[in-house]
Amino acid sequence: MDTEQFEFSKSLNYYDDFMTKVLEFDGLTMNDYMEFMPKVLPIILSKSEKDPILLFEDVIEDLRGTWTASKELPFHGPWHHGIAPAVIILSLKNNGYEFTEKDVMEAFTRGLKLPAGSCGFCGVCGAGSGLGIAISIVEQSTPFHDKERSNAFATAIKSNERIGKLGGPRCCRLSSYTVIDQAIKVLKDYGFDLPHEKLIGRCSVHSLNADCHGNRCPYYPRKNS
Repeated sequence: MDTEQFEFSKSLNYYDDFMTKVLEFDGLTMNDYMEFMPKVLPIILSKSEKDPILLFEDVIEDLRGTWTASKELPFHGPWHHGIAPAVIILSLKNNGYEFTEKDVMEAFTRGLKLPAGSCGFCGVCGAGSGLGIAISIVEQSTPFHDKERSNAFATAIKSNERIGKLGGPRCCRLSSYTVIDQAIKVLKDYGFDLPHEKLIGRCSVHSLNADCHGNRCPYYPRKNS
């Protein structure tokens, strides 16, 4: 998608019109996305990494070799909505906490219920809402619960608020890093201690994002980082 196409897409404020045209500009269709989705979960489940940041990065790198609908795996995609909560739960499992493969699958499935482009059309980032999904699994909450349901709300709000404050157009890497960072902090309150790499200045794939926020993003590399 070139700059002119990007600017034109801003005028398409109806969901179906926007998604159809944006994918068309990239030479893709929603079917390409849907055919790809079943390939994501097996890659997640194959990982034994304990650090959720490294786990997320490993999954995305493996997906690059799995994607076939175009030359490169799109930098943005709704698979992030499932990957973010699944990675959080899998990292808990890989660190010896009592979570199962079924919990990881549940996190992934719930995340994919959030539509592509939800950050612009629904007021919530799909990946950012992954923290609420993860906490709902940790708390084993349902719509019938009281405090547990409220905790899922509160944590989803926390990560979405942080993403909103960072601003800019979509960046799935920024959103995913943010929700993982928030998850590490929130899970400490639940007694879960997860190992983690430094996130500030960490992004090594910013050149793949035509709309990179640059120095506005805390994950964009600084010369002294």
